[in-house]
Amino acid sequence: MTEKLKSILGAVLLSASTLTAATALDGSEPLLCAVTHTVNCDSAGNCIEGPADAVNLPVFIGIDAQNKIAQSTRVDGEQRSSEILSVHKDEGALVLLGVEQGAGWSVAIDGSTGKMTLAVAGEGIGFLAFGACTPR
Repeated sequence: MTEKLKSILGAVLLSASTLTAATALDGSEPLLCAVTHTVNCDSAGNCIEGPADAVNLPVFIGIDAQNKIAQSTRVDGEQRSSEILSVHKDEGALVLLGVEQGAGWSVAIDGSTGKMTLAVAGEGIGFLAFGACTPR
């Protein structure tokens, strides 16, 4: 096989894998998201930064946008499931919205990189979590 043919074949395979990954991050397939960094603040301005276990947030979150369910297991072992009330696709991002135990939450997942930002806001407290998602 010539170098030129190898180069063309490599470009085609890279394009196909990029297209598949981007398509899979649009909510059409279940996703597994890993939380890599968190910030938790209360209304008094006290904030804690660190990994998910620093604020008892889950390290892994399963997202099934088709069936509108998000599932996780916290570091302390508590399993949770939350209904996704709204699924939006906007400017290349998958945006999910929900409500759980009196708090609103949103997740934004970049459709090309899989990078994720999660925000939770409740009475007197807020969480931000950052990470990345991949098709399950």
